[in-house]
Amino acid sequence: MSAVSKVGVIAVGTDELSIRPKMPISRLFYLMGYSQAPGYWRDEDVTLSADDELASSIASSFIRQVKKATVQGLLQGYRPVNEGVPMIRGRLDVAAQIGRRAGLPLPAEVSYDDYTVDVAENRLLLSAAKTLLTVPRIPESNRQSLRKLLLKFDGVATIARGSALPEIHFTRLNAHYRPAVVLAQIILRHGSLEQPSGEVGARAFLFDMWEVFEDFVSVALREAMGSNDGRIDLQYTGKHLDVGAKVSLRPDIVWHKDDVVLAVLDAKYKAEKNKRFPNADLYQMLAYCTRFQMKAGHLVYAKAENAELSHQIDGADIHIYSHALDLEAKPEQLLQQVRNLATKIIEYSKGAC
Repeated sequence: MSAVSKVGVIAVGTDELSIRPKMPISRLFYLMGYSQAPGYWRDEDVTLSADDELASSIASSFIRQVKKATVQGLLQGYRPVNEGVPMIRGRLDVAAQIGRRAGLPLPAEVSYDDYTVDVAENRLLLSAAKTLLTVPRIPESNRQSLRKLLLKFDGVATIARGSALPEIHFTRLNAHYRPAVVLAQIILRHGSLEQPSGEVGARAFLFDMWEVFEDFVSVALREAMGSNDGRIDLQYTGKHLDVGAKVSLRPDIVWHKDDVVLAVLDAKYKAEKNKRFPNADLYQMLAYCTRFQMKAGHLVYAKAENAELSHQIDGADIHIYSHALDLEAKPEQLLQQVRNLATKIIEYSKGAC
C-alpha cells in the first residue's frame, strides 16, 4: 500500500498488513533521525534497500548499532540512590529518617551516588529491544539477535510504557552510544501498540508520516534560521483566536523576537488530495495571520505535482505562500531546500513580498 499517512505493520490474529512508505526507507530513516539529532545524523549511516520491510530494517539497524555501542561493554555512570539500608552508606538523609522511620536508628535512610550500568542510555536500548520483540514481520534471525542483546543488559531497568523518555546529553564519554540511542528513541516514540484482550490479539508498529514530516521541517528550519535574530518555537501554544479564549491556536513553527511574531508556518504532509485540500489549510493559516497580525503566512508541503503557489487574500493585506520540499532529494539537497525556504521567510518578514 502507498499514498497513506501511516506506514509500518499491523497484525490482527494471524493476518498481517504491511504499509510501505512512498519514499525509500533509508530516506524515512534520515528524516526521523535528523529530527532527533540535527547536525549528526548522516544518510550513509543507513544502508538499506528500497525493497526492505520497514520493521525488519529498523530491527537490523538497531541491532547493528547496539552491538557497535556495547562492544567494549555497557556504559556506566553515577545514579543518585535513596533507600533504607541496615547500615549507613553515603549520606544519612535526616529528614527522611525522621519522617519515615519516626527517629528509629535502623534501617537508615541514606542517599548516595551508585556507579552502575542502570543509566538512562542503557534503559533506552533495553526498552527498545524489548519493544522490537513484540513487532510483527521481524525475521526470526533478528529476534534471536535481540534476545541475545537482552542478556547484555543484566542489572538495567526498563522504561515503563507511556513514561516520558529520558533526555540524553551527549559528551565524549557517551558519544559512541549516540546512533543506537537515536534509533531507540525513534522505536519507543512510535512504539509497538498491543491489544491482547479478547479472542483476537492485535499488534501494530506504525509511523505517522505527517508527524515525521512535521518534526523534520520544524527542526531543520530551526537549524537553518538559528543564526538570525529572534527565536524559533515549535508547537507554539498559549494563544487563542477569540477573545473568550475558547479557540486555541497551535501553529507548528513560530519565529518571533520578544513579543513580536515575525513568521508563522505550518508543515503539511499530504498523502493524497481531497476535496478540502488546500482550502482547510488556507483557512487555518489565515486564522494564524489574523491573530498574529501577519501579512504573510507559510504552508510547507511534501512535494507533489503542484508548484509553489501564492494566495493573496481578497479584502485583506495578507499573502499565504505554499512551499514544497522534495523528500526524495539527497539529504544535503533537501537541507539546502530548507535553507532556501528560510531565506524566503526572512525576506517576506521584511516586506519583500
